[in-house]
Amino acid sequence: MVFLFILLIFLCLALVVLTSKLDIRIINLIIDSQSIKHIDDRYEIIIRLKIFGNIPILKFTINKDKLKKIQQSWKMNEKVKQLERDILKNGNKFDKQILKELKEFSKGIYVENLELEVDLGTENAFLTFMLVAIFSSILSIGLSRIHLKENNIVYKIEPVYRNENSIKIEISGIFQIKLIHIINTIYVLNKKGGRKNHERTSNRRSYDYSYE
Repeated sequence: MVFLFILLIFLCLALVVLTSKLDIRIINLIIDSQSIKHIDDRYEIIIRLKIFGNIPILKFTINKDKLKKIQQSWKMNEKVKQLERDILKNGNKFDKQILKELKEFSKGIYVENLELEVDLGTENAFLTFMLVAIFSSILSIGLSRIHLKENNIVYKIEPVYRNENSIKIEISGIFQIKLIHIINTIYVLNKKGGRKNHERTSNRRSYDYSYE
């Protein structure tokens, strides 16, 4: 009886994880390199955790005021600095296997009502033309790898010929990511990093012992 009860709980938890997803709604996010603030204050990002497909249980909103509080938090600043140090220290771990996992992760992303506009300019007209062509191709390939839930997908990359380096990004849309894809990606990346650390430790020990 106890075993069946435990099994039932396990199956329920597994069902919750398999049917859960993160719903990220981006509203009027504007990033402009020529602006003093770089990020327009009118944006809003709403993050919801949904179970059984479409039942929200958690909600978190990011806007100008909340982001300011986060930035002023000493603990958060320390975490960001530690993350930057970890990225610099472990940058060599970004290999083909990790890139493959990130590609697999992108397959679990669903997009709807996407509006994306990018204005890109450099001091060289030909370079601007080439960068716009390259980024347009990359964006098209990236969108082809994810799931577009509706036909309401509008995006464009426009060249700006002003003899200056500038970029402006305007984006609104809804992004949904299955929780199981997030868990699997984190697990694989941690496992990959742990294995490499172990390999380097083993080599170092072997090297040390050669002097004994």
